[in-house]
Amino acid sequence: MLNRVERKVMDYLFEKCDGSKPVLITPKEILQTLLPKHELTVKQLDAMLANLVLDKYIDLAHSDHKGQLTYVISLKIRGEAWKRERAEIRRKLLFSVAWKIGLTLLAFPITWLLWYIFG
Repeated sequence: MLNRVERKVMDYLFEKCDGSKPVLITPKEILQTLLPKHELTVKQLDAMLANLVLDKYIDLAHSDHKGQLTYVISLKIRGEAWKRERAEIRRKLLFSVAWKIGLTLLAFPITWLLWYIFG
């Protein structure tokens, strides 16, 4: 399961990759999408991207483009299915919240009824 910052990075990478073509992205571009909420260093970003590689979301290669560190990123199968996975996470969360609200609303009349009978 990805944490909040990793999900935000994956959202950005999914948007930039548009299907299966590899893209060149600088660390600065990715870090700017995380501001102002999440301030990361390039080292932390490298570790995060390495985790996304291990989780089989992306393929990552480092390149030197015009003297600047650049990532060559392409989505793997799991990365291409990111939008669907994200929708599934939201659906499960919504169902969980609705279920808990429903149980809470059901518990109130039952508690009142038991208090009336035995009170």
